[in-house]
Amino acid sequence: MADMPDWSYRTFLRPLLLARGEERGRRTAVRALGALSRLPFGRQLIDFMGHMRADPRLRTRFGEATLPGPVILGAGIDPFAEALGALERFGVGMIEVDGTNAEEVAKNLERAQPSVPVCIRVATQEAATRLQQHAAFFVIDDILFSAGNRVGVWLRDASADDVRAQRDEHPEALIIAGGVTSPDDARRLLDAGANAVAVDSALLSSGPGLVKRCNEALLSTHPPPAPPERFTLDAARSAWFWAFLLGVAMFAGGVLALVVASTRVVLPYDESLAGLTRAQLHALNPRLLPFMAHDRVSLAGTMISIGIFYAALAWFGIRRGEHWAHVTVIVSAAIGFFSFFFFLGFGYFDPFHAFVTAILTQFMLLCMILPLSPRQVPVAEWRESAAWRRGQWGQLLFILIGVAITGAGAVISFIGCTSVFVATDLAFLRTTAETLRQSSFAHLVPLIAHDRASLGGMLLANGVTIWLAAQWGFRAGAGWLWSALAWGGNIAFAAATIVHFVVGYGAVLHLTPAFLGWLAWNAALALTRGWLTARDSDPSTALPSGVRPGRRSSTRT
Repeated sequence: MADMPDWSYRTFLRPLLLARGEERGRRTAVRALGALSRLPFGRQLIDFMGHMRADPRLRTRFGEATLPGPVILGAGIDPFAEALGALERFGVGMIEVDGTNAEEVAKNLERAQPSVPVCIRVATQEAATRLQQHAAFFVIDDILFSAGNRVGVWLRDASADDVRAQRDEHPEALIIAGGVTSPDDARRLLDAGANAVAVDSALLSSGPGLVKRCNEALLSTHPPPAPPERFTLDAARSAWFWAFLLGVAMFAGGVLALVVASTRVVLPYDESLAGLTRAQLHALNPRLLPFMAHDRVSLAGTMISIGIFYAALAWFGIRRGEHWAHVTVIVSAAIGFFSFFFFLGFGYFDPFHAFVTAILTQFMLLCMILPLSPRQVPVAEWRESAAWRRGQWGQLLFILIGVAITGAGAVISFIGCTSVFVATDLAFLRTTAETLRQSSFAHLVPLIAHDRASLGGMLLANGVTIWLAAQWGFRAGAGWLWSALAWGGNIAFAAATIVHFVVGYGAVLHLTPAFLGWLAWNAALALTRGWLTARDSDPSTALPSGVRPGRRSSTRT
């Protein structure tokens, strides 16, 4: 499992692990997770990769304890608690370990200091007494004990009928039903009367996101909160309102930049800085204005793309209480804000850019400090479908594209703050670096550097948005996210690619990354469409109350 969620595990990590045999693969995964969780910020990295913690509405009363969720992890994955610090971040409500080697288990539990309850499987009551300070529950011969008292049973590989029989015979007992391999298994066992359900070896075969998928599907059975807010002045007290305005402003700014870049290219204050009029720039080098237009159109396309992403994340994500969408917008916008200070590298302070940045930064800060709306119930994914399996490859591809765009933004920003031009730029301009250092270009080069560094900063912000949205936000029912990616991505790639042909800058080396990225983008869209646009196909989810039939004996808090 390493530290990766399903989009990397189901695509290439699982075949590598299982090729070593199931048991060797399990040990390798557990050791890797244990080592990662002991690194500085290792547990935070696991949270970053998966965003898998259980929703607070899934908290479950279990005897005297409160579990973060009803899905627990059986001892088959990490029997000796070697990777407890990592596995507790998978959204589990409790973790079971094997107390056969009492000293090793006690040492590992003391080192991990888990934040979720622990259940230890032991052979005798004496062994439980030796380990009692480390666990909330014990299992002896599949009988569940707490504080030395028998409180319930642990049914391994249970069927719904097994659970019903135990519930009818012992209505007061706590029941843990094992053998969960899908969210649908978890639902059937909980509806039959189990207080909690256990995932064991299925985590290795299905993927580390199995618990999260179970939690998300079970959350869909809860009654939804109040409908999302409408766009009114009252909504200005919520984070999504300002994130949405940030997106609208970025979109409008991108359209304006596109109009300018497609017509006169430079504004009056650009001419003032360069000390040259538009006509003089053309006379100095007829390719200067087309060259600047190609940078500015690319920047405009990127801004329009970011505007679409922010507006969609605000309206369909943050407005519906999605924490991941909130974090994505804040992180991306903060990067965009700090990219303004790239001017320190190229020496051109753009007053209009500064004014716009100051306004939009206030939107970002309001988005950061104002509260989220209540989270809506997600669309359930009860079974692993072919569309979901294809979607893992598309999700991985989107993440890689987001990382690549982020890297490209960093490179372009660096170039804009240092050498400004690359070899293909000089070839297009039909000039040399020495010529550009002449006095006639003294103020023009900082202006071009400003365009390049600004484009790099926007690519950084855009790449991070794509990366985090793909990493955290992909799930059934997120058709809005698929549409935002389809529109935002294709507009940005089209702007950055077509302008090169319009201005005659057709260097193969320069254009190849854009073409490959555009092709990969649409391949990822094709792979994820069936999954993201899917709706819950289970007929019982159509109940108006949003609650499934069947007895649910556990108490939610």
